[in-house]
Amino acid sequence: MPGTLIDRFKQEPLVPLGAAATIAAFLYAAHGMYRGNFKQTQFGMRSRVVLQGLTVCALVGYGLYSTTGSKPTRKEDMRDIDWERLARESKAAEDADKLRKEQALAAQVAKARQAKTVFAPEPKDK
Repeated sequence: MPGTLIDRFKQEPLVPLGAAATIAAFLYAAHGMYRGNFKQTQFGMRSRVVLQGLTVCALVGYGLYSTTGSKPTRKEDMRDIDWERLARESKAAEDADKLRKEQALAAQVAKARQAKTVFAPEPKDK
């Protein structure tokens, strides 16, 4: 199944390595802070920033590589269109719409004939 974590690690091996190195540098700095070793803390934090930057660069590089890879040509990307089927469906939709409008008009005419007038009835005085 493409897209699993292991497949992604195989496609982009520098990203998990960079993440692991960044975590290791952070833990090295945290250990130095716990022991009170200022130089170890500074070195760990600076290396963490550098490794984190390299990991982000690896992510961007893989992203650019995957988007600029082999793109399908315009002809390969186009789908075949069944123009006859499209014309038949369009004609059927137009006919159904025309029939619906004719039925609505016939219903209005029948209602007007039933009322024997096209005008609204006069209100009766009380």
